[in-house]
Amino acid sequence: MLTINNLSIKTRQPILHDFTYQFKPGQFYQIAAENGSGKTSFLRAITNLIPISAGTILLDGEPYAKKKQNFFFFESNDWFNDNLNSLDYLNFVKKLWHSNADLDREMAFLGVNEFAKVPIKKYSLGMKQKLIVAMYFTSDADYYLMDEITNGLDEESRNKLYQRLNDEITNRNKCIILTSHYSSEVKVNNLHRLVLEKQMMHEV
Repeated sequence: MLTINNLSIKTRQPILHDFTYQFKPGQFYQIAAENGSGKTSFLRAITNLIPISAGTILLDGEPYAKKKQNFFFFESNDWFNDNLNSLDYLNFVKKLWHSNADLDREMAFLGVNEFAKVPIKKYSLGMKQKLIVAMYFTSDADYYLMDEITNGLDEESRNKLYQRLNDEITNRNKCIILTSHYSSEVKVNNLHRLVLEKQMMHEV
């Protein structure tokens, strides 16, 4: 269980104040907020990419540094090296997360297999997002931290993704934390909706 106590985050401006919550396995958490309100900063704080101002973030009583492989977070397609391809990234993720995932299955899920050896610099936004989705499932991590993961995906791909995520929480006991603008779009079991506004986050 991911336990957050009295968390405050401040970058150039205050993002979050005194947030306490427990994110549990087998549950889906949607964090809805406007652009620029701090959704991404919250995920960065969980994964030690930015410092926190106050509070604690612990997974089963231990800090992120000791539990890195339990999480997968790929913030955006800006992180890609355009000279590499999908196979490069998926093989890297599988090796680093010591995963038993079937690469052929994960590439076929949203059609990444159709452009797996093409350099990323030739990808559309939708192709990049499909690769990011495949990377999450290839990691097989216990906690998926997904930042607006449906950006650039067509409706069919979004529906397939939510069906798969539903299976991940229901049958594989994953914990999924997903940020988005679309507070009504997510249709999964065990859904908890949180809203981040005015430096406060609460379940609705």
